[in-house]
Amino acid sequence: MKNTLRKGYQFRRILRNGSAFRGTSFRAVYRLNSLGIIRLGFSLSAKSGNAVKRNLIRRRLRHLSREKGADTGADVVILPEGKLLKNNWERIKKDFVELLVEIEETRKNRQENRQIRKKSNEVTDQSTKKSQPE
Repeated sequence: MKNTLRKGYQFRRILRNGSAFRGTSFRAVYRLNSLGIIRLGFSLSAKSGNAVKRNLIRRRLRHLSREKGADTGADVVILPEGKLLKNNWERIKKDFVELLVEIEETRKNRQENRQIRKKSNEVTDQSTKKSQPE
């Protein structure tokens, strides 16, 4: 399986239901997945430069995702802010790492919320069993 989002319905699902991230060099919308891998999609317009420059951006960000976020289970759509190549590459790396940190925080928060709901459901189930006459 490829680590790339290619179909329009994949982009639409993420853009509609995803969480937003805004860095200084790019914006991103992400949605957690259960695959355990990061899948990237890019929305690069001609404003980002010619095809050679756009492909260079894609290659660099894909490499960064393999290097830093290999075990991050999320689908991410990258939306550059203007000409991404004019930005400092170190700044782009820093933004990408911040994105990965935010994704992990979201995952932890959702796991904690599930545990809290599970405990509260157990408590309510026990209280309803006690209150029902036999």
